[in-house]
Amino acid sequence: MYIRKLILVFLIIYLSISQALTDSHKNKNENILGDNNAINTLVEYASMSCVHCANFHKNDLPKIKSNLIDNGKLKFIYKDFPLDRPAMYASMIAHCFSGEQYFEVLSSLYRNQKKWVSVADTSGKFYSSLHNILKIHDVTLDKIIECVDDKSEINKKTWDRIITSRLEGQKDGVNSTPSFFLNGKKLDEPLSYELIRKLLK
Repeated sequence: MYIRKLILVFLIIYLSISQALTDSHKNKNENILGDNNAINTLVEYASMSCVHCANFHKNDLPKIKSNLIDNGKLKFIYKDFPLDRPAMYASMIAHCFSGEQYFEVLSSLYRNQKKWVSVADTSGKFYSSLHNILKIHDVTLDKIIECVDDKSEINKKTWDRIITSRLEGQKDGVNSTPSFFLNGKKLDEPLSYELIRKLLK
């Protein structure tokens, strides 16, 4: 009887540690704005080449951030759902950075989306356009090219993570971008600051 109890205790401890490590690894791979312990969580699945996604990041997210994220009411998680190759490359470049810089690069790419999407068919012009946009963040042209180098093992893992993010989105019912989930529930109506404020706990 004592041995069974001991085994049960060890099993519970093992499962708890395993879950903690899984959650830690998951959080490390997620792009999060705000307090990780915020009571509300907004998840966005987006494609970097999506016009509606750009509009959200230019018009709605800044207000949501200043009024709801920065004061601890809401945590925002950005997830990749690339719809085409230019979007995939833009996501790869953004993932070369982390934390606050990741979201600064993301924001610049969305604000200037037309500039790089319009030249995406020509690699030289595409990289040059991205560099002109991101040089305010001290991002060099060499760094941009390095971020999309398909021979890099790090980039291969990043590519796989982005694909995994898209597959997870599809599994959750995402079939267009942007798609939003508030506290685990998919939102069917267009997201705005007014709507999110009304729906918060």
